[in-house]
Amino acid sequence: MAFVVGCGSDIQNIVFVSEVDGDAEIYEVDPESGVAESLTDNRSQDTDPVWSPDGEQILYVSDSSGDLEISLFDRKSEHGSRLTNIPGDDHSPRWSPDGEDLAFISNQDGNAEVYLMSTEGGLPIRITDKTPDDSVGDWSPDGEWLAFSRVGEVEEKGLWLRNPDGVNLVHLTEGDDYNPNWSPDGKHIVFVRQTGPTDGGLDIFLASRLKDGTWQDNAELTRLTKHEANNDSPVWSPDGNTIAFVSYRDGNAEIYTMEEDGSNPLRLTTNEADDLEPVWSPGGDHLAFVSHLYGPGEIFMMDNDGGNQRRLTTNDAEDYSPDW
Repeated sequence: MAFVVGCGSDIQNIVFVSEVDGDAEIYEVDPESGVAESLTDNRSQDTDPVWSPDGEQILYVSDSSGDLEISLFDRKSEHGSRLTNIPGDDHSPRWSPDGEDLAFISNQDGNAEVYLMSTEGGLPIRITDKTPDDSVGDWSPDGEWLAFSRVGEVEEKGLWLRNPDGVNLVHLTEGDDYNPNWSPDGKHIVFVRQTGPTDGGLDIFLASRLKDGTWQDNAELTRLTKHEANNDSPVWSPDGNTIAFVSYRDGNAEIYTMEEDGSNPLRLTTNEADDLEPVWSPGGDHLAFVSHLYGPGEIFMMDNDGGNQRRLTTNDAEDYSPDW
């Protein structure tokens, strides 16, 4: 990964998806110069790029084989390789904190289940086994748990925690919940709940581990937003003190931040276009996001207080899925 000189120590290149060549390809952009280069160049759809913890590799999803499979791009060798080779779609890759394993969703058994495999390749291991579809969420910072969400009846739906070794399973919440994201200290999980048309729609909640307790005890739930408009896409700042999110309370999608208890909401973007997909820089001083200010989605960046907003990509195609 190339680090940019002159924009602060936490600035590094942003990987994203662009359709500028007619199909979805993985690109990388230098935040200082705005110079972008393609990392994949083929006739397949390459999406969902995620940097490895050490910044040397990128997981992504490709349909080059006819269905969705997980691939790995090595930034040093400039070489891509396919990791999964399974009938049925494989998608939503998530690096383990040590970068040695990945979690992902596979439909090889007829429905969406969570699987694990080594980033070196090998046989995937299924760690969930229920009829309702699962959606992979996030690893705990210590690598001890995987958070995922499940649809279905009351006894099945909500957020779940699974030990990667397949030993312990915790039914954490029982709502229409998804997009769990662990705090850097491992004590909280921020997530989105479908609260219903009479109570706002989508709102952001916090599940907190009880003091001196474990995640196998009952978690404390706190509602962080309560608006008639939707609030979603919560992501923790690297220091764990702030949550960036998207809110439609102003009539369109804008990016906000708030404290970890939901206090002091601050609107960072102000325009009549949708601003989406906020992602923090590694040091927490900046945010990258997707803005439709000029029509198709483009990659933008800004300071963590909303200042110095700058467009990084300029084309007539859709750019999306930034990861820093």
